[in-house]
Amino acid sequence: MKRLWILGVALLVTACATTPHKSSGLIYMQQGLYNKAVTEFQAWVAENPNNPEAHLWLGRAYIGTREYIKAADEFIKAYDLDADSGKLRNEFGENELNTILTAGKNFFQQGEDEKALKYFEHATKLNPKDSRAYLAIAIIKNKQQNHEEAIKYTNLAIQSNPKDVQALYYRSKFYSQAGENEKAIKDLENVLTIEPTFSKAYFDLGVIFFNNGNYEEAAVKFHKAYEIDKENIDALLNSALSYYRLSKYEEAEKYFKEYLEKQPDAYDIWFTLGACLYNQNKFQEALQAFDKAIEIKPDYEDAYSFKALIYNQLKMNKELMETIKKIQEIKGNKGGN
Repeated sequence: MKRLWILGVALLVTACATTPHKSSGLIYMQQGLYNKAVTEFQAWVAENPNNPEAHLWLGRAYIGTREYIKAADEFIKAYDLDADSGKLRNEFGENELNTILTAGKNFFQQGEDEKALKYFEHATKLNPKDSRAYLAIAIIKNKQQNHEEAIKYTNLAIQSNPKDVQALYYRSKFYSQAGENEKAIKDLENVLTIEPTFSKAYFDLGVIFFNNGNYEEAAVKFHKAYEIDKENIDALLNSALSYYRLSKYEEAEKYFKEYLEKQPDAYDIWFTLGACLYNQNKFQEALQAFDKAIEIKPDYEDAYSFKALIYNQLKMNKELMETIKKIQEIKGNKGGN
């Protein structure tokens, strides 16, 4: 009987130590009555504001009511209060982590970077092996012009997940911004090893090669990017420009025309197509392209100048004089001489 009495006292102490708000809240959670659960857990927090478990359950109830920012805030409070003991560390799972990441993403999209950082930094504490939070921090650091920190956090993202193509891709962009093109190229090539259809990697390689004057390689990369993603008409245009720089005018003409089928009001590309045709001695087609550019932009002086050049070569003196007169008129309207 004495042992039974001791057990009875222990149960009584345990019952007294557990607030009724916790037990009621848990019952409401099981029933899906999240608003009532929130009320009970709020009362529990009010009774014991330094209890990390109370904040954890309040956060979970807020997920039920779809109040995700409040949920994330409670999870952060729970984590911070539990930091010394770590007793609840195993209680934080994917739901808690994703809620905190989502809160950070929302603030980032609203342009509130410092608030976003708070959530992302806590996400790295909850799960140091999850690359998403490190990458998000890197993007914010880069936006703040802190390129060294941006690269540091992408390194952490890649250490936690070496096959994270997004982290590799963003690090390549940061390297490129820092002028470290060889490192950028290596990262982009690694991206394509992991995910061969990552069109943006081909596009960015094209940009690097183009800026370095390697137009042959740039044309190949831009063409590949466009093959994978037909919506990326910038890749199509850059293919044409690369071939133009290589004096491969037939290839350039083909891609300029395809681009203009999709963007018929691009007067500057009609002009560039005209120059491409001119370089192939296709003077009549070139004149048509320049006329199209002028139709869209009537005071396009450069287009008139090229037309004058063609008329001069073709000995079309009447058209030449009319075009020169038009150029002078445009200059006069612009205040030129």
